[in-house]
Parts: sequence; C-alpha cells; structure tokens
Amino acid sequence: MTEITSPVRCAVYCRKSTDEGLDMEFNSLDAQREAGENFIASQKANGWTCLPEYYDDGGYSGGNANRPALIRLREDIEAGKIDAVIVYKIDRLSRSLLDFAELLTLFDRHHIAFVSVTQDINTSSSSGRMMLNILMTFAQFEREVITERIRDKVAAAKKKGMHCGGPPPLGYTSNPVTKKLEIVPEEAEMVKRIFAAYLRLGSARDVAEELDDAGFKTRTMVSRKGRTHGGTPYTGAYIYAVLQNPTYIGLVKHYDKTYPGEHQGIIDKKTWNAAQTLLKENLVHDGRHVKRLTPLRGLVRCGCCGGVMKENFTRKTAEKSYRYFVCDQDTKRIHSTCPLKRVPAAELESLLLNEIGTMLAKPEMLAGVMHSAAELDENGKRLKLNQVRTAFADLVKVWDVMFPVEQYKFVRSIIAGITVYPDKVKIEYDTAGLEQIIAETEGVK
Repeated sequence: MTEITSPVRCAVYCRKSTDEGLDMEFNSLDAQREAGENFIASQKANGWTCLPEYYDDGGYSGGNANRPALIRLREDIEAGKIDAVIVYKIDRLSRSLLDFAELLTLFDRHHIAFVSVTQDINTSSSSGRMMLNILMTFAQFEREVITERIRDKVAAAKKKGMHCGGPPPLGYTSNPVTKKLEIVPEEAEMVKRIFAAYLRLGSARDVAEELDDAGFKTRTMVSRKGRTHGGTPYTGAYIYAVLQNPTYIGLVKHYDKTYPGEHQGIIDKKTWNAAQTLLKENLVHDGRHVKRLTPLRGLVRCGCCGGVMKENFTRKTAEKSYRYFVCDQDTKRIHSTCPLKRVPAAELESLLLNEIGTMLAKPEMLAGVMHSAAELDENGKRLKLNQVRTAFADLVKVWDVMFPVEQYKFVRSIIAGITVYPDKVKIEYDTAGLEQIIAETEGVK
C-alpha cells in the first residue's frame, strides 16, 4: 500500500459475531466505533477525518464475507469514497485468510490504508505485512478451534436428546427457562393432519393444495432482529420437511444419526413408518425433478421396442396439464423410430379399467381367483362367485372414489405388467391376493 496522504477519508468498520446485547444503549459496536473515532482524531494533524457513514455488522460471523456493511464498504471503496479503513482488531474485518487476502488485494488496487487500532500494524512495510499475515493466521486458527468446540458441544448435547437452539419445528415451542421443546396443541393437530393427508393422497403437493384451499398458512415467527417469517401458503417442500423430521416421533437428529429426545413426540410410530415407506416409493429422482405417485408407473412397456414407457407431462395452461407415456428407448435415439410416440395416460388408465373388468369376468379368470381365495382363506369364509362378478363389474365406480395411494396399491395387487402396441394393449394379471381387494370393493359399494 502507499503511504497515507492528506486529506484522508476514514471509514470505521465494526463487527460482532452475535446479536446478543446489541439492544443495549452502548454496545460492543459502539465501543469499536468510539475507539476508531478516537484514533482518527489523534491523526487530525495529518488530515484524517472520520466519515459519517456507519459500517456495522451486528450478528455476523467473520468466517465469510457475505455481510451487509462489508458489502457496502467494498462498494464505497470501488466508488472512490474512502481512503482508509479503520478497525478495532483485524479479526473484526475477517477471520478467513482467503477473504482477508482478497480484501487486501482490493485495498492495494484502490490505494486504501488499513489500520488496526489495538495492534501496531504498518502495512506500508514488508515486515508489517508479514506481521499482518501472522496475526490473520492465528485469527483463522482461533475461529476453527471455536467451531470445533461448538460442533463437539452440539454433538454431545444431541446424544443426550437435547434441543440445541434454532427455530423449533411446527408443533413445538422452546421453553425459555428449560430450553426444552414443548408441544403447541393447535400446531400439533396441523402436523397430524399433514401426515394423515399424505397417507391419503400420496403427494406432498396435493397436501399443500388441500391446506391452501382450506385457507391455512404456515405459522408466523418473529426473529430477535425483528424480522417476520412465515404466514405464507404451504408448499410441497414444506410438507416434505415435516414428513421427514424425526422430531415428531420424539427423536433428535444429528447429521445421519438420531437419538431419543427429551421432548414428547406428536406422531405415533405406526403412522411415521407408513409415511416413510410411502416417501421411499414416491420420491423417485431422475436428476431433474421428483415424480409423483401414479398407478401405472413402472408397469407399462413398449410393444414395439420392448423397453419401459415412462410417464411424463406437459402443461397446456397454468391450471391444466397433459399426462402421457413415452417410449424410453425411443427418447434416447437421435431420430424417433417408435410408432407409438406418445400414449395418453388418462386414456390408457380408462382402457385398463375396462379391460380389467372384461378379462376378470371370464370364467377361467374367475376360477383362478376363487382358487386363490380358497387357498388364502384364514377366517373360514369363502367368497361367492356372485360377489366376485359384482365387484369386478363396478371397478370404474370404485376407481373414481379411490385416492392415488389406493389406486397405486390396487393396480399393483392384480397387474404384473402392461404392454402397449399401436393397435392393442396386453395386460398380464396376478390373481394372488385378490380376495382382500374384492372384499374392500364390496365395502365401498
């Protein structure tokens, strides 16, 4: 850096890692500012003047440079408004060697003097620069040691089932005295409703839409800085976060491990396990998006190419989307050769129901079902032939009142595979387990 020449416009930068005590009449930031102003006043003979702008970052770590006041400071330096930067200690500016080196490069480029009030550092000499780098090395070392201590403390606390700060999840509040999580009854009912709706609908987005239609909003919270969070419509991401949070069964999560918590759970283990099983079935990632639970997923094959047909959709309007199946092998070719192109999903499902009703009504199929039912009987009861015929005849009616999860289970209970050709659809049936399906169908009627 160049030597300081008058007049010198000085900016005092102040930082505090936490926001504790910032509401006091005279806090740590004020003390740092006062020390900087006093130092600038002592250099008045050299033409030093203190700029009126405050560059204070309260509640921001020195481990990164993403701080509002520091960003403003850099912008003002770029704009040529500052000649010198004054800090109480160098670790107030940064505790990262990489960030600090970047800031020094910025200072050099714009001929900015850097002064630490409590440390005798002269950046115009090589020895001063060496001392500065040594001090910064110790500052980063101190930050890393503190980080390790906090990490170990959090790990030990979570092993004991303790809540380690942060906003409590929906359904809970943190006791200001004991620091333990306590259930908020009205919010706990919402958590139970979310789990029940997901098990019924099989889609987090559908759960969010149902809650939005009912007029529900996420809870509103006010941070210690006075910022308001929440009060917005539920989203699929929010629902997934609730469904995957082990806090609701009385556990505390630490990375990939969970420990018995001090708090009381909201969801019973049976409901939790059912939701996690459904999540594993429903959350199939292809690298771009999450596929929704659909009855025919993985069952449809292309009769021309022999490969799997994958379900996709295109949105025609904001309210309406068009679902279809496309040959996966054909999508990988440079030029499309499969004659099937796109198969409408809704039409395939409708055709499937009609075909199921027709095929299952055939004598040989009925005989297979009756034989399977007789073998699986546990309660001494036998299905009557008329019962089976009536249940199969009303498949379309029953399908319309089924939720997506029920449709998914129903199709996979009786269908082994579906092969689509340009002029026909071939269905492979699995007669095992139909006794329960037929009994449930009778109950719906």
